[in-house]
Amino acid sequence: MENDKYSLIDIETTGSFKHGQKIIEIAIINIDGNRIVDEFTTLVNPEIRIPQFITNLTGITNEEVLRAPRFFEVAKKIIEMTEGRVFLAHNVFFDFNFIKYEFSELGYSFNRSKLCTVQLARKFLPGFKSYSLGKICHDLGIENSARHRALGDAYATFELFKVIKSKMDDSVSELSGENKIPLPPMMRREEFESLPPKVGVYYFYDDAGQMLYIGKSRNIKRRVTQHLNPNLKKRKDIQLKSLIAKVEFVLIPNELAALLFECHEIKKNRPAFNKALKRRKFPYGLELKKNSTGVFEIISKHNDGSYHPAFLVKSKRMALLRIDSLYTGLVGPFLNEFERNEKIELLIKKIGQENFNKLIEKIFYQRVPRFKNFYIYFNAKDPKDGFIKILDGSPEEIQINIEGESSIFRLNSDPEMVSILYSYIKLKSCHLVEIAHRNSSTPVGDS
Repeated sequence: MENDKYSLIDIETTGSFKHGQKIIEIAIINIDGNRIVDEFTTLVNPEIRIPQFITNLTGITNEEVLRAPRFFEVAKKIIEMTEGRVFLAHNVFFDFNFIKYEFSELGYSFNRSKLCTVQLARKFLPGFKSYSLGKICHDLGIENSARHRALGDAYATFELFKVIKSKMDDSVSELSGENKIPLPPMMRREEFESLPPKVGVYYFYDDAGQMLYIGKSRNIKRRVTQHLNPNLKKRKDIQLKSLIAKVEFVLIPNELAALLFECHEIKKNRPAFNKALKRRKFPYGLELKKNSTGVFEIISKHNDGSYHPAFLVKSKRMALLRIDSLYTGLVGPFLNEFERNEKIELLIKKIGQENFNKLIEKIFYQRVPRFKNFYIYFNAKDPKDGFIKILDGSPEEIQINIEGESSIFRLNSDPEMVSILYSYIKLKSCHLVEIAHRNSSTPVGDS
């Protein structure tokens, strides 16, 4: 277990339910084995008032979070720190679901393998009256001088995790149960054992060959193991597990390509156990337009079909949030529209209208290609590794190189896939190359 990599995460929130409540503080401690290799903590502006009982519990006040970054401003940091790591927390589903929901509000699907120290403690440290973080740490003599603060609780969880690991055999199998996982009656053990720990899309079938479910994972073996967990709670998950007779997979060594291909395959095959994906509508678009004084403004209007796909949004509320986030990148945090306009006027006086227009134009188009026809290369140094071809702003084709062989997947693109594409581009660094002529197959010029 010394090579295991975890992102131990703790959050403080305005309430207990992700819907209607927000994160006010987050701490991330990256662990390799038993060693801390990186950490990050920050208050988060929830953009709603913090109830008094939460302030009494945590000590975090409304005044403190006013100047803190909003979630979208730390989203990229969270993605980068947790990439390729197991999401570890005390009562993991609380922290994970809050963060996942915050990302969904930004149009991004956040998924990580999860591990819960509550469940591990119940299994490997039996006999305690309570497994709440405060009580079990007190009983074990683990000190926490910053209870109900994200970093203090994260450090306490780290100490608890070390105690748990000391009670376990030093092997991944004890932690994941992969070597002992009971399989459905109709599934062959050798088929399960042959699943690769690699990125790709997997398919479940019943004994009659009927497709049951399609999923995507950065580690197919580990994700399928989670589907076969003997302690599943949801009736739908238990029913799916009982029907699985065969697993197939396609290796796709790029996360964006796997996300797009999974979406394409679900819409194409409509498996019974995948939630029906409704076609997303994008009734609003963002645009950069000069006002009567010649100053660029970011505005939202109803989508008339002329907007670049990168600037389409699902609702008026999402449009206003996106506009606020862009202006924050220009003038820094602000409390309301009046303060924002004041900051804009001061900036124009300081740098001049022409320079202001250039700056806001740069921010509006940052990380978003102005062109609609381009390639996204998986490896900037070796284009042969594969690419995604984008035509008219929509993903049309994925070409990948797996073990020396090239595979091409044609996509029937739709708004859902466009949303996946541009959400990913905004949060990740991608190597984009423009297609000079729509019908050309030769990339030219770097973005």
